[in-house]
Amino acid sequence: MNDHIVSRVQPFNNLFRLAAIVILICGMSIASFSTAFADAHEMEGEAMEEKPMEEQPKITGWFQIDVDSLGTYFLVGASHPLSGGISFDSNIYVNGHLGEFDMGVTFPAIANDSMALLLTPMLGVGFDYTTADGPYALYPQIFAILPAGKIFGFHWTIATVKTIFDDQSINELYNRTYITYALNDTVAIGPQFESVLGLGEKGALWALNFGGRVNIGYGENNTLGLYVGYETKKGEGETGLTGRMNFTRRW
Repeated sequence: MNDHIVSRVQPFNNLFRLAAIVILICGMSIASFSTAFADAHEMEGEAMEEKPMEEQPKITGWFQIDVDSLGTYFLVGASHPLSGGISFDSNIYVNGHLGEFDMGVTFPAIANDSMALLLTPMLGVGFDYTTADGPYALYPQIFAILPAGKIFGFHWTIATVKTIFDDQSINELYNRTYITYALNDTVAIGPQFESVLGLGEKGALWALNFGGRVNIGYGENNTLGLYVGYETKKGEGETGLTGRMNFTRRW
């Protein structure tokens, strides 16, 4: 009797889960792109009335390839300007059979002649394409960017929420922060800090490393980033040296 109940409830739960995710993704897409479409046409109309020859803000994009403890993976993103310094941002993350799509809004929390603080809250959904049982996880996250002359600050916090789809899994919280100082037009250096925290009763501090970062200009709009750090949660017999290499192209 119990087996028959479980066999009936399980398909219903899967169907409910799939419907909820489809509604979430569609809602995010419709709301974001509707806002972008409306604001873009409003800006276009105002520009035609006030400054007929003024060039409209262009869509910018970027490509990045990384290698670290997660393997080799790449990201592609774009920023669609809206109005008042606000933009609609989206990107994809691809790592082998794992894929993630993120979207959010960037807005200036601080903006003056000497510095700016840009915040980008985003929400992503990830899939493991080796199975037909997606989604894999949700990824609420926030970026903070601080350009201030020769100083550049970066912070990223992202939560990996898997328990919505698999109650046996563990959610986690990742943080990355670095600050660099430009020695010249080509080289910038500074400290970097990273952590990974497992959440819930089975969670723990899984990673905590710190070290130095150098960004090297590889021609116009190209940056090579090198991070070398020491992992305090290293295993027995390990040196603790860790890090990351990435290459970023912007246009």
